[in-house]
Parts: sequence; structure tokens; C-alpha cells
Amino acid sequence: MPPMSSVHVETPAPHPGEEEASGADALRRATWITAHLPTGLFEFGVRRTHGNTKPDHATVERSLVTRSRHRGIPVTWIDRENANRGVLIHLHGGTYVKGEHPDHWDWLADMRRRGGMAVAMLHYRLPPEMPFPAAYDDAVEGVLGIVEDFAPYTPRWVLSGDSAGAGLALAVAQTLRDRDEQRPSALVLTAPWVDLTLNDPRIAEQEEKDPALSRETLARSAALYADGFDLEDPRLSPLFRDLRDLPPVHLTVGDQDILLGDALRLRDGLADAGTEVTWLEQPGGWHCYPMVWRGPVSQYARRRQIAFVREALRFDVPVNEGRRAAAH
Repeated sequence: MPPMSSVHVETPAPHPGEEEASGADALRRATWITAHLPTGLFEFGVRRTHGNTKPDHATVERSLVTRSRHRGIPVTWIDRENANRGVLIHLHGGTYVKGEHPDHWDWLADMRRRGGMAVAMLHYRLPPEMPFPAAYDDAVEGVLGIVEDFAPYTPRWVLSGDSAGAGLALAVAQTLRDRDEQRPSALVLTAPWVDLTLNDPRIAEQEEKDPALSRETLARSAALYADGFDLEDPRLSPLFRDLRDLPPVHLTVGDQDILLGDALRLRDGLADAGTEVTWLEQPGGWHCYPMVWRGPVSQYARRRQIAFVREALRFDVPVNEGRRAAAH
């Protein structure tokens, strides 16, 4: 267990009801089929998810959605005009091989609507056409581009990610630290995948509980993304990189998540390194439950994440003062 002075443990919501956890059997069957598809069909399936999407009009008012490029990396914004208050930059999950899903847009739109900041989805390149280090390079360059495009008065900003995107967000934060670049005010990581080696012994036990993701899918996705690079490369598996001198981190995971072990090891490593960690572990939660579920448990997790972001963006101080502080 990490030093408790470095970890704030949040009380989870009550166990999910039947309506929130329904469909597990059907999802488990679909997960099994995906994991066992022939290579050609698996790659065809992931390619179909590629392409930079936008939130639909039922999720976000169309006038709030804009697109831009930052250092050449495409970004979709929701309410960019509000960026002077603060910005949340999100890196989507999808085991590094799939594009963003409507669930990502629903979560991100909720962050914007209830958080009161501008939000941005960064579209990074994907394998098999563009394997590692394309996603890593795009995420680093895109984030730096967004930050520099708001100079000289850069608003405070938070970097978030889910699953593979959470691992990517952590790797970006570590790179910004090592390059002595401007860092985010905080990290919001949901069900992070931070060790592509899949050597965590908890995976076998957790796989039996989690209907949403399988070890086979993780393994073939990791191989497709890494494209021959060592899976212990810290740009691929940021758990193996220095965890010191990072901003405060909010970690959310379900206790049935196949990647619970990654989240626990990351929590302990961050705390041992002296990094502030806020920890939310939801009983009954599957992989990325705050995004894929619709109901009180998901809403509770989102409220905790939003409260963390608002605190990191210093919404309790005047906007101009916050901007001046962020610029120094």
C-alpha cells in the first residue's frame, strides 16, 4: 500500500443496479468473438473505426463544435471560445488501434457542460497503417501545439485519457516533464493501460470478471501498435518510466476491470514517487465504466472527475489571475 499521505481515497457509489450492469452476457460474447477473429478480419474491423469523428447534434450543439490543427495534428473542440477559463485535452482509448467512440464524446461533452471549460479531442494516428511511435508523437506534438497556440497567456489545462488514451496521457506528461515544457495542471486517467507487456498476474483473475475486454484483444492490439518495438519501452508502457514530478492525478477504475492491476500499480508508483493521487475504485465497475454506462454509478464517477478538474483549473479564483499564474 502506498503512503496514505499521497493518496486521497474517494468513497465510491453504491454497487450498480441491474439496469446499469445489464447486457454483460451479450457483451462478453461479442468480446470473445472480437478476440478470436482471424488477423485480417480483426484489422479490417479496427480500420472501420478510423476517421476523425465529431459529437452528434444530440450530444453537443453544432455551433459549439470546431476543428483546428496544432502542429499539424487534428483536434476537435467543443466550446473553444470558452478556453480562456481553462481547457481539458482528451486522448481517447481503443487499445491503441481503434478511433474514438460515441461514448467518448458523451463523456467529454459532459465534462464541458458541467465543468465549464473548453474541451478538445486530439485525433492521433492509428495502426496498422500508422503504428508506434505515430500515436505517441502525435499526442506530444498536438498537446504542445495547443498550448503554444494559446500563448502568451496560456490558460490552465488538464490532460485526460481513458484506457490506452490514459497510458498515452501519462507518457505525454512524462515527456513534457523531461523536456522541461509547460505541464498540465492535473491528469485525469480512467482505467489506464500503462503496461503493454500484460505480465500483471491479476489479469487472469480480472478477465473472468470483466465482460468488456479480453487479454487476447489486449495482446494482439499491443503487438499491432508496437510493431516490433520492445513492449517495455516506457513510451509504450509508461509505468516503467520515472513517476516523479508529475501533476496531481485522478485515477478511476472499476474493481471488475481487467486493467485493475495496472491502475493499482500506477497508484502505488505515483504515491511512492511523491505524486498526489486521488483514487476512485468502483465496486462492480467494468472497464471504462464512467464512459460506457448510463446511470447513477457512471454519473457519480463523472461528478468526482469534474470536481477534480474544476479544482485543478482554479475555478475558485478570478479568470485573469488564473491566466497570469498559468503563464508563468
